[in-house]
Amino acid sequence: MKTTPFSVAIDGSSDTGKEKMNPLTIRTYDDSRGIVHTQFLDMCMSSDATAEGIFSKMQEALDKHEISWNNCVGISLDNTSVNMGCHNSIRTRVVGANPAAYILGCPCHIVHNIASKANEAFEQVSHFNVEEMVVDLFYWFDKSTKRKANLDRYCSFCDTNYREIVKHVSTRWLSLGRAVDRALQQYEALKSYFGSQSESVSRFARLQVMFSAPLTELYLLFYQAALQVFLHFNMFLQREDPLIPIIHKQIASFLTKLATKFLLVSTIKAAKGDFCSMSYKDSAKQLSDDDIFIGLITRQRLNKLFREGDLSPTEKSKFLKSVRAFYIRAMEYSIANLPLNDDLLRNAAFVHIPSREDARFTQVEYFVSRFNHLLPYHSPQELEQLSEEFSMYQLIEDNEIPQGIWDTATVKEDDGKCYYRMDILWHFLSTLKMPDGSHCFGKLTKVAKLVLVIPHSNAEEERVFSMVRKNKTAFRPSLDPKGTLSSLLTIKLANTEPAHRFEPPEEVLKGAKSATTEYNNIHSKT
Repeated sequence: MKTTPFSVAIDGSSDTGKEKMNPLTIRTYDDSRGIVHTQFLDMCMSSDATAEGIFSKMQEALDKHEISWNNCVGISLDNTSVNMGCHNSIRTRVVGANPAAYILGCPCHIVHNIASKANEAFEQVSHFNVEEMVVDLFYWFDKSTKRKANLDRYCSFCDTNYREIVKHVSTRWLSLGRAVDRALQQYEALKSYFGSQSESVSRFARLQVMFSAPLTELYLLFYQAALQVFLHFNMFLQREDPLIPIIHKQIASFLTKLATKFLLVSTIKAAKGDFCSMSYKDSAKQLSDDDIFIGLITRQRLNKLFREGDLSPTEKSKFLKSVRAFYIRAMEYSIANLPLNDDLLRNAAFVHIPSREDARFTQVEYFVSRFNHLLPYHSPQELEQLSEEFSMYQLIEDNEIPQGIWDTATVKEDDGKCYYRMDILWHFLSTLKMPDGSHCFGKLTKVAKLVLVIPHSNAEEERVFSMVRKNKTAFRPSLDPKGTLSSLLTIKLANTEPAHRFEPPEEVLKGAKSATTEYNNIHSKT
């Protein structure tokens, strides 16, 4: 980090103690393992939650390890004003320390906010708030064995398996989809339960009214279908491997998928990828009520209720207007907040090896110009050599990369899809040599490795907080954040393998035994 590019990420805890935890992590390219790796640097405890207070702790941590901001190529923050404000924030202070550093607001938070804003628009028309419903549902059954037992009986009567109601937390990115799914899995049982029970509690009364309305099931079915595009994109953004080369393309893909839900194909084609110019609010450019996406099951249920007279024309129209408002607001917020025209994201695409033939040398030049202190290729001869390496990179065939390297770089997802880790593939390219012994891609790989270090989201910090919660529990409330807790986080982030696979070196075991013996001897005498 003292001589190589790195990026940093920081996020503040929501605890109410005297000092807040602000874990600071460092992202570097580990040449020994050939991967981009995140390491824990410091907890940055601060009682001052201002940008000045937090940044001063960050500066102390870097100074302690003699790390300069000059080598920082990026910083990942969530989207609060303290972090990303235009005038007095951590962002402005980092830019002051290193103007070249790329500062990215977390797209995971943005996608979550897109769904939240769309939900608000849906509620304004329908007067149905899905978040309030699933929260009420969870707390009605939470901590009541009697109510859960009653629901279990209704599930048996409705030939449905009983399952615990899922808790939805508005700040958690993916919890709403799971909460809606669980409610729909036992919807008939819940409907029978609230239709048959009698309680004077206001929460019960609200739920009873909701489950008695035919539109409620339609609303939940719509959310189950509509939220998928947000959930899939958010899951993609939470991946641990470096995604910066394909973020720009994936954002465009997300907006295209969102547009297809409610816009005519001709409208999408006419925009030619320029979403800012898309006439998405013009009703003449939108799909009809019969074609707008609400989900196949939702459409079947809507038609059945309307055909059987359980849904009036007014109610049907209200539902479809709510759906339209949902999509329009989602598109509006997406265009306003996602980095659609970000130069760095657009130019980072050359690092994506499967798309190398579509890359341009100007994309490489962008990074050489922006990070000229880390990529000192200024002379005509150096630029010419870099251009030649880029041409060789574009011409290389897939079969010139051994199958074993492709296999090592392959990551399989739960749904069976596969993708490749670019850091592993670029590490292989960095080892290739010419007949004279010089590296084939000596300069180009340095540019690529710098790009891969740039963070694509703040998900890594959220994973650190998950580690904090698992270690600093109600049974261990006094765990020192700057001592034992920081040491545990350092070890956990440094070792990517699961704990049960970790085999400590023999010298470490001997040292641990000696320390234990010494400790026991000292305390046995007191």
